[in-house]
Amino acid sequence: MDLANQLQESTLGLFPGVLGVKFLSADRDAIRAEMLVREDLCTTPGILHGGAVMAFADTLGAYGTFLNLQDGARTTTIESKTNFFAAGRVGTTIVGESTALHKGRSTMVWQTRVTNGGGALIGLVTQTQIVIQPDRPVEEQLTALFAGRPIEEQQALLARLERSGAALYRAWAERETDETRREALLRAAAREIENALTLE
Repeated sequence: MDLANQLQESTLGLFPGVLGVKFLSADRDAIRAEMLVREDLCTTPGILHGGAVMAFADTLGAYGTFLNLQDGARTTTIESKTNFFAAGRVGTTIVGESTALHKGRSTMVWQTRVTNGGGALIGLVTQTQIVIQPDRPVEEQLTALFAGRPIEEQQALLARLERSGAALYRAWAERETDETRREALLRAAAREIENALTLE
């Protein structure tokens, strides 16, 4: 199954499917799709609602961003600007061609040209998609704290973490009703302080 068909399947039961978006081609740099102008998408008899044009274009830019995400990352639109040039008329099919203007680590920008069957420009939509990076495991986050720092800075940082750990152990010990567990927590706090002093 090609990429356009895979995207098409993903719209089933969702808003792009309700709109009637049909993907024609798709890759990491461009998305092309069409949509029939139905009566129920019109704002006045026979004229496509501007919001339907925007939603159509937003769908294409969002899918384009999706194709460029790393595993586990997510996206959502944070800004969109639309210029309208002509009306989409009921019974016709509009075509959207969305291309990437910027593909960064934290944002991507896509521009979509929406035209009628004759190629006349109906709207030009430029949208910004935020890239929401996947949560990293705690171990990976801690490792990143130390990466690239001089050894002295790493030791100072670790000493601060050891002292913070000692404070936590003491706080837990204060709430502990079991005397054996309380003593164990206080011993753990003392070891953390000893580690901090070694590093300092």
